[in-house]
Amino acid sequence: MPIPFRLDYVIDKLANYAESERQAIKRLTGMKLPSSEARAAWPRILEHKWYISERLGRDTGVRVAAIDYFENIYVAPRVYRRNDSLPPRLRMMYPLNWAD
Repeated sequence: MPIPFRLDYVIDKLANYAESERQAIKRLTGMKLPSSEARAAWPRILEHKWYISERLGRDTGVRVAAIDYFENIYVAPRVYRRNDSLPPRLRMMYPLNWAD
């Protein structure tokens, strides 16, 4: 029996079907992230899924892992704007004779 579609056609359709990390995070958690943050968070979500599954001794879904990651681990990056105050100085940035 001949195959109704060429393999190249099927691969192209599947490649176009794959959703981006940003869309996946939006679908799973409802959070809207910029593309760069979503790309950085996606591998961490998958790693978190593995970690939770190992700790619980059962498979947890990606949705559970994503929600838990954003509720308990994720810290949104702080963007400093021009008129914001500077971030707090680290102890090593103070002069040597600085008294507490």
